[in-house]
Amino acid sequence: MLIRIRPGLQVANSAISDGSMKVAMERAHEQLKPEASYFLPQDGQRTALFICDIAEESQLVAMLDPFFSNLEAKIDVFPVMNFDDLRAGLDQLSQG
Repeated sequence: MLIRIRPGLQVANSAISDGSMKVAMERAHEQLKPEASYFLPQDGQRTALFICDIAEESQLVAMLDPFFSNLEAKIDVFPVMNFDDLRAGLDQLSQG
């Protein structure tokens, strides 16, 4: 899964000022255990991107709620695949 998190501007500013943003990002890494993570400005907002292997979609509720509750974040979750996954999917198409 690709998880995009965009915290609310005012809440993020306060979280950076009081040090809780660092704690939130460290907790995110502990919980999400991302294969990769990136931090960037996107559309004028602070943005975090996490590439995660999520076994059960229901895990997302507990993993993402702190971002909703504590950072007033906008969150998008996209199913993604690596090249091996794509190749396997294409092989299935050619067999059907």
